[in-house]
Amino acid sequence: MNFHPIRQNVDDIMKPIATSAPSSLFPRRDTHPVAKPPMPDSETGKPVHTNKFYANMMIGSRNNPVFTFPYEVWWSNQENVTWGLAFDHREPELRAYGPPEQPSGAIKWYVNPIYIRSLQIGAAEFTRGQSTMEMSNFAGQSVDTVFYADPAKSKTTGKMEVTLAQGMGFISARYTELTPVLDTSVFVRSMTQVNNFVGAVLGATKYRITLENGAIWVLYAFADLGSQPLKLDVINNGRIGTDKLFSGLIQVAKLSKTTAGDPAVEAILDSAAGAWVKSVSVSASVAGDVGKYQFNYERKGVGYAELLMFALPHHLESFDSATAGKVKSAYTLISPTKGTQVAVVANQWTMIERGLPTSIGWLPVKEGAPATFSPAALNRISAVAKYEMQQDFSALSDLDNMYFSGKALAKFGLMCLSTSLVLNDVDLTRTCQVKLKAAFQRFAENKQQNGLVYETSWRGVLSDAVYKTGDPNSDFGSGFYNDHHFHYGYFIQTAAIIGFLEKRHFSTTGSWLKANQEWVNTLVRDTANPSAADPYFPVSRSFDWYHGHSWAKGLFESFDGKDEESSSEDYNFAYAMKLWGNVIGDAAMEARGNLMLGIMKRSMNSYMLLSTGNRNHPEGFVPGKITGILFENKVDRTTYFGNVVQYIHGIHMLPLTPISPYVRLNSFVREEWDLYFKGNTGNIDDGWKGVLYANYAMLDPKGAFNFFNAATFQNKWLDGGASRTWYLVFAGGMFLFSAITRMVNNTNIRSWWCYYLIGA
Repeated sequence: MNFHPIRQNVDDIMKPIATSAPSSLFPRRDTHPVAKPPMPDSETGKPVHTNKFYANMMIGSRNNPVFTFPYEVWWSNQENVTWGLAFDHREPELRAYGPPEQPSGAIKWYVNPIYIRSLQIGAAEFTRGQSTMEMSNFAGQSVDTVFYADPAKSKTTGKMEVTLAQGMGFISARYTELTPVLDTSVFVRSMTQVNNFVGAVLGATKYRITLENGAIWVLYAFADLGSQPLKLDVINNGRIGTDKLFSGLIQVAKLSKTTAGDPAVEAILDSAAGAWVKSVSVSASVAGDVGKYQFNYERKGVGYAELLMFALPHHLESFDSATAGKVKSAYTLISPTKGTQVAVVANQWTMIERGLPTSIGWLPVKEGAPATFSPAALNRISAVAKYEMQQDFSALSDLDNMYFSGKALAKFGLMCLSTSLVLNDVDLTRTCQVKLKAAFQRFAENKQQNGLVYETSWRGVLSDAVYKTGDPNSDFGSGFYNDHHFHYGYFIQTAAIIGFLEKRHFSTTGSWLKANQEWVNTLVRDTANPSAADPYFPVSRSFDWYHGHSWAKGLFESFDGKDEESSSEDYNFAYAMKLWGNVIGDAAMEARGNLMLGIMKRSMNSYMLLSTGNRNHPEGFVPGKITGILFENKVDRTTYFGNVVQYIHGIHMLPLTPISPYVRLNSFVREEWDLYFKGNTGNIDDGWKGVLYANYAMLDPKGAFNFFNAATFQNKWLDGGASRTWYLVFAGGMFLFSAITRMVNNTNIRSWWCYYLIGA
């Protein structure tokens, strides 16, 4: 019996999971160690995003860079500098590169410079100590900022309003009765007013500004009714300004070095000037194995032009025909870490993902005919499972952090799944299930060493270790919203397995699901709430719909923006959510997980898993095959826990589950293995060895199976989230029918694998 989604077609996959308050199982905390930024009273009590691109403007000094792609912006509020919103776009030749590494010869890292004040928008009335900046409308792809000259005097006049949005083509500022100034630390070479351009019919003023580094920026100004057109002068080589109050819109954009002087590019800018993005919403649907998602841009401004935005490479690959028709390929800018961005002039984008993993379920599958096992192989798996079943599930998952506890539970869950679907041993499955449920119950009752609390400031469920210790890094930073999708994904996966096996073998009443569904759903809501109708959590805390993957960094300042070091634990969360949605009958949740997996497959193979020919990173970096830690502003082939090759690559492999072969393309796995690990695993003598060989099963399932089946196999080659039982099953599931049937020719071969290959 194949694995089937609850419904083939789901028109709206963004329906809320719930809108009620989190269970009283989660004690309330009304404060958080990190204070929220100043915001209007209307924002009080609403969820505030913790893992989005603008977090640097909310926390700490509030002046670390924000990366909108392609631009870098920051609040210039430091001492001895002019006050306002500074911005830049960095060309590739400004990057710094790390040393080459063996055996690939690839550079270890690259990073873009920060704080190059190409231009800064502000006002003569802005003064440090008196002027302030507030933030509001905290959304997944945009946030509003308001710069007040003197809020004690007025908040209705004397202000500059800027919406920061991912992919924005213009830096757009709405002035209300201020005297605009533009500052630069690169210095002005020349400024020319351009009189004849298409936007002039809207009453616009246009200037072309050339800086001493050769960069050319264009500025457009649209005066409000009753305000004089903006007349700018070069005051000195570091400042451009005017002597008159101005109310209206100022927009600035850069011409890349490769397109500067191209009239077609300026024509694109001219025709789009006047429109700016206020907010972005995401809508999505799934029909069969085809997913569609849309960015719906709220347009503001003058005139009727559509919005100028920049697309990333994975967007361009998935645009539908209507959106592709609005791509302006003449205008490109280099992104910090994801290749070339291309301009799109449209108020809505539609992306299509085909081949969603709707039929991938509980057990692994590989292209080709299903595999079978010999009785001897089944007996071997049974013996291993019975041996491993002797472990104390509760003790091994009773740890002081959610991450390793969740990994242990998921390991035991996959063992139970194997005894049910592979061995078809109901008695052994019952033994496993009883132990697993007991271990899980500690967490479902919130009685683990460091419990989960619901804090009402930022609004989310997090480890109370940070309140006990005062250490932001306790529980891997969970208290500061680090890594929630990594941690909670394992619990959601375990719950899905328990619920599935309960229905399959032990209960027709669904009593376990009824008792535990709210707790598990709360973890999903915290990490991947799909709807603003749920007032208790931000929408999509971890997954970034613009970038196509999640960000792990929470409320920590960072010069280089958000980051993620494990692509595999990212997609494991979506896989777990998909399974859980299937078990509880939430078709929208299951479809959402499938679409997220489809998007991740594309984005991760564009930006994290680097096959030969990848064009989205510097040519000298690609041979290293993996990004390591992908930041918004730099890429560093390392990990937060060590600089050993098996760590760097293995953290992008684990956990090995049925979804792994869907994301990790066979060609990529081959290139990575041959370069780094073929003949080079002899000195690896810990749990990473098992991770590597489970990954190897996607290339050589027979060889991987034999490794885990060998009499010389040592249990120290299993990490805390893996069992030998599961690795034998995973490797066996990768066998092609033709290969395995050449090995065994026994009329008593059980054909359970044909039946249960992708679910039951």
